[in-house]
Amino acid sequence: MAACHPHFGELLQGAFDVAEGGYRRTVRALVSVHMPYSAGSIARVTLEPSRLGKFVPEAGRTGIHVRPPHFRKCEIAARLALDAFGMKNMAATLEVITFVPEGAGMGSSTTGVVASIRAAAEAVSAYRGTRITPAPHLQAKLAVAAEHACDSLMFDCTGSTILFAQRIGKIIRTFNGPLPQMHILGFDTGSTSGGVDTDRLPRARYSRDQVAAFGCALAILEQAIAEQSVALAGRVATFSAITSETAMQNPLKKPKFNELLRIKEDTGSAGIVVAHSGTVAGLIFDAALPDLRTRVGEASAAISRLGFDRLRTFSTPY
Repeated sequence: MAACHPHFGELLQGAFDVAEGGYRRTVRALVSVHMPYSAGSIARVTLEPSRLGKFVPEAGRTGIHVRPPHFRKCEIAARLALDAFGMKNMAATLEVITFVPEGAGMGSSTTGVVASIRAAAEAVSAYRGTRITPAPHLQAKLAVAAEHACDSLMFDCTGSTILFAQRIGKIIRTFNGPLPQMHILGFDTGSTSGGVDTDRLPRARYSRDQVAAFGCALAILEQAIAEQSVALAGRVATFSAITSETAMQNPLKKPKFNELLRIKEDTGSAGIVVAHSGTVAGLIFDAALPDLRTRVGEASAAISRLGFDRLRTFSTPY
C-alpha cells in the first residue's frame, strides 16, 4: 500500500519566460501549497502472475482491474508504472481510496495517480524481493503521461520550493528553502457546484505584460523564501489569484472574489491563495501574530456570511 498527500491550490501559477538551450520560451508552471501531513489518496496494487497478456496504457486495455472503476487515470498510471518496472505483460488489481474532494483544486487526481505509481512499485518490490523506489522525476513523467497535467506532489516540499511545469512534468526552478510557515484559513467557493472538471477546462491565456509580471513575482517569491517572509509570500499569492481572475482569455473566476479581497484587507491577512483550476481558496496569515486567533475568527465569520463552507484552518509545516 502506498499514499500521496494533497495540496491546497497554488501560491503562484502562470506562464513564465524560461531560458533553455540558448533560447527563451514560455512555459506554464506552478508553485503548489503542499499539505504533506494531510490525508490524500492511498492505493494498493496486487499483481496477478496467472493473468498475462499484451496490455497497453489505455483505459480498459491495461490488464488492470481498478476500483472504483471510474479512476481511469489511476489505472493508466499503474500500467505505465508496471511497464517501467519491467512487468509489461503482467495483469493486476488496483484499489484506490481518496480523501480529497474532486474538482476542488487539491490534487484529487494527482494524489490517486502518484499513490498508484508508488503502489505498483511496492507490489513489484514484493514480487521480486528487491526494493524499487521510483525517483520523483520518474513519478512526474508517468503522472503526466497518465493525466496530461499533474501537480508537484511527488516532490519533497519541506526542504526546498519548486516551480513545476505541470504539463511536461519537470522542475523549472528550485528555490533554496521551503515556503514560509503560513496559517491558512481555507474554504470552498464552489462546493455546491460539483467542482471544476479540469479535463475540460480551457487554458488561461495571459498578455505579454502579465507574463512579464509573473517573472517579477518569481523574484519576490525568492526573497520571501530567503527571508521566510509570510508578508511577501502573501503578496505573490494575491498577485497570482488576481491574475487568474483577469487573464486575457479563459480566466477562472471565483465567486465574490472582490468581497474576499476586502475581507483580506479588513482582517490583516497577508494574502489570498486560490486553486487556479479548482474551487478552494484561503486567506494567509502569519502564524506568529499575537492576535492570530482573533483575526482568523473575524475572517471565518465574514467568509461564512458570503455563503462559503468547508472552512478549515491549517498551518504549513515547512
